[in-house]
Amino acid sequence: MKGQALVLGGGSGTRFAPISDERAKPATPFGSGRVMDWVLSNLYHSGIHMISVLLQSESRSAERHIRHGWYSRIGVGRDQEIKTLLPIQGANGGWYIGTADAISKNIREIEEYSADVVNILGADHIYMMDYSQMNQFHIDREAHLTISAIPVKRELAAKNYGVIVVDEDWRVIGWEEKPENPTAMPGNPDYCLASMGNYAFQPEPLLEELIRDAAKEYANPKTDEGLKKIQESPDQYSSHDFGFDVIPTMLRAGAPMFVYNLMDNMIPGLSDIQRGQWRDIGNIDEYYRAAMDMKGPNPLINPNTPGWEILTYAESHAPALISSTPDHIGLTMNSAISPGVVSIGAAIENSVIGYNVLIEEATNIMNSVIMGNANIGQHVFIKKAIIDKHVTIPYGTSIGANKEEDIARGFTVTDSGITVVPRGYSFNK
Repeated sequence: MKGQALVLGGGSGTRFAPISDERAKPATPFGSGRVMDWVLSNLYHSGIHMISVLLQSESRSAERHIRHGWYSRIGVGRDQEIKTLLPIQGANGGWYIGTADAISKNIREIEEYSADVVNILGADHIYMMDYSQMNQFHIDREAHLTISAIPVKRELAAKNYGVIVVDEDWRVIGWEEKPENPTAMPGNPDYCLASMGNYAFQPEPLLEELIRDAAKEYANPKTDEGLKKIQESPDQYSSHDFGFDVIPTMLRAGAPMFVYNLMDNMIPGLSDIQRGQWRDIGNIDEYYRAAMDMKGPNPLINPNTPGWEILTYAESHAPALISSTPDHIGLTMNSAISPGVVSIGAAIENSVIGYNVLIEEATNIMNSVIMGNANIGQHVFIKKAIIDKHVTIPYGTSIGANKEEDIARGFTVTDSGITVVPRGYSFNK
């Protein structure tokens, strides 16, 4: 099977600020790697090595990471190459205004390769999946489009996810955009099928739909006027998005579309509960929860699964060092520690520590994410926080202990109480 993947790098990620202020969301540090490493590792292990990554806002760190960590791993050949694509400016160019628009502006990638299946995937999700199994499901059913989905409790999906309605054969018969009362999936009235935003297309129907959608006039569905135009005249107006426009158009036309259940995807070494894990890194709270699920003796999200490891650009650092002092015992409990970490007489509990972090004596870090390249002084207290890169935290500082104090410093504090210290923050203001 000749496969090809176009990976959507996402837009500005405003719900992810301040973490996304200076980087594309898929380039966000996650454990010892980046968020994008999960989709790229899935493609690598699935045997799909013709990959185009479509980037837009703050793309420098994402480009650098792919260049350093993935060019040599994928290689270059007739059926293997990884490239980054930025929006072309000038005539017929400009910033991408929707997921379908991004693919349309790079339609030549599909036309020139002639794959058997074209996968269109998001780069800001955390999960493990063998795409070759979905692609075989897609070919066996002679589908024009197959959408991967995950069973989600209906009350959790309400107003949060795009929900797919299927018949007993898992053929798509309806699409609900963040409904208040999601339609149940076959055989399980308490669950519905939430779209993962991952697609397998037959190339010819995909090209036809892209050309048809690109010819429509743009309307903004976030405005009342734009939404009304799309709803009343879908053959004339579009927001150029797969979920909002292209898939409903295919559904109205009766195109053969099916849903592939992530729970049917078998990766050796994953338990049943691990196989069902999927995280959409849409905001700070979701990123934090995903990171917390990566630690402990039996993590829900395990980047070290034998045979399906999450690969990344391995920076050159010495092994992590956890040591004690005469006055303070160095402790690390239920935490993920990256190379280059030096912890001297500090206590780290239920946390994820990225590359090249110095943690000094009598410091306590609890339930937190330290992204990397940080210096944390003595007698520092950090709780339920995300510390972005290139931050030096001085002696005696407390973060996450006093919401008003954190806000006064200019930190973001989410409704669930997660404090974010932005990249390069200086405490000497």
